[in-house]
This record gives sequence, C-alpha cells and structure tokens, in this order.
Amino acid sequence: MKKLISTALVLLFAAAFVAAAEEGRFFTYPTIHSDKIAFTYESDLWVVNAQGGAAARLTTYPGAESFAKFSPDGKWLAFTASYDGAQAVYLMPAEGGAPTRLTYNPGGAQVIAWTPDGSEVVFRSMFENVIGRDPNLYSVSVKGGAPRRLPLDRGVLISFIPERHEFLYARKGNEEYYWKRYKGGEYQDIWLYDAAAKAYTPVSEYVGKNSYPMWIAGLMYFVSDRGNGVSNLFTQRLGTKEVKPVTSYADFDVMMPNTDGRSIVYLQDGRLHVYDTKTGQDRRIALHCLLLKGQ
Repeated sequence: MKKLISTALVLLFAAAFVAAAEEGRFFTYPTIHSDKIAFTYESDLWVVNAQGGAAARLTTYPGAESFAKFSPDGKWLAFTASYDGAQAVYLMPAEGGAPTRLTYNPGGAQVIAWTPDGSEVVFRSMFENVIGRDPNLYSVSVKGGAPRRLPLDRGVLISFIPERHEFLYARKGNEEYYWKRYKGGEYQDIWLYDAAAKAYTPVSEYVGKNSYPMWIAGLMYFVSDRGNGVSNLFTQRLGTKEVKPVTSYADFDVMMPNTDGRSIVYLQDGRLHVYDTKTGQDRRIALHCLLLKGQ
C-alpha cells in the first residue's frame, strides 16, 4: 500500500510539472536587452532567454510588479510596484535581488523609460494633477532624490533621440484601449520635442492610435491601427513622414512593445514576439513559467 501511495504521489507531481511546463501566455509589459527578456506574469517579474525556454522568477514579494524596463547597460531593472499601497518606482539588479525604492510621491508612478546615460528613470504620474485625465512625465535619479518634471504640459510615453538632443513622446491618451477603429479622445498622437529650440512639433497625422514611439537607427518605430483597424508595428521617417508597415496582423493587436535599440519585443495574441530591426526577422518566443498552484 505504501509503495502504491508513493507511486501515485510521484505521478501526481510529474503531472503537475508537465502542466506547469506548458507554453505560457498572457504576459504583460515585456522589456528586452540583448539576449534577455523580462516581463510580468502572475503579478511578479520573470526573466527568460530571448530564444525562449524556461523563465526564471525574479520576485516573490507581496504586491504587484509591472512596467519593468532594462537599463541601457542591461545591469538593472527599474519597475513599478505597490509594496506599500500606492505605486512607486523601484530599482533592482537585473539578475534579481533586493529592490530599492526611488519615489515616494502620491499619485502613483509608472516606469516608462531610462534616460540614455542610465542615470535616471522616467516615469509618469498624476501627483501634480488636481483635476485632469492625463499624467505628467518625470525623471528620478537612480541614487534617489526629488523627481524632476520634464518640460511638457503632459505626457504618457517617451523615446529619446540622444544624438539630436530631442525626444519623441505621446502626449495624451491610453496606449492600451481595446476599442477597434477608435477615434475618440483617448487615442494617442506622437510629438517631437527639440531641447535646443524648446520647440514642440506634431509627428503623427493619422487620427487614431499612434503609440509607443521607439527611436531606432534613424527611424521611428511605433504602433498604429491605421489600415485594417488592428494595431501593428510601423516605421516613419521624421523628415519625409513616410510610413511603412512592419507587421501585418489581421486578428489581434500588437501590444506593449519595448526596444533595446536593435530588437523590439512585443505581445500579440498573448504571446511574446521579438522583431530584429537589422535583419527583419520576426519570431515568436515559446516559453514556460514553472508556477505551481498555491505559489
């Protein structure tokens, strides 16, 4: 009888392991640096090789972690967590470790990007808004201190163009609304800020989704629902405003893209994809998270 029970337990754990090792889906907020992808799953941060495989869990703290972004050198992860109630910006080594809190302001804080030199984390927050629907963009030093507001009336997303002392930004709206062919007040448009001239110039002309600007090798990559009403990746040359499609999905949107300056990681149909901007190769990443029930 004991042998029978032992065998049953072994089979039970084996079945649990196989179930847990099935290909995962419905990840959120992926970020990429070279051969590593970090993402949120089950409210924790995980990391996986960019070729796929088994993901390693980085956090197990009470509270939810999201909006992770690799530092430019890939050594750090900045992310948003709600350990003490309100969302705040935290920093930890990319391989895992104890997080350091960087912000203490009310109004929440969602990590958006790093400054190109890796000295500051950019986040969005409503803490200076008494009445308003759009947040402002701020930066905070990796050493801590008071946040510094960027020279914008409002903003939700950003991508720096360091060689030109400029940045692209989405100034309003919701980057992940779920209404097809939406043209209302929550759609995003993209602007260019010139720090030297202190000038603000609209970049996108299409009325609809223009989101997630990403500056890569002289081109702006971005997400738009122009065409068939499904959000896809596009490129645009700022001088000529020439727009070209990169992906051509007709079913589910491209969501939450992030870049390390060469590759773009994004979600589509609940799965991770990586697009190599130099080779044009787009591949789906098959991975699994070993997460047993009760963990």
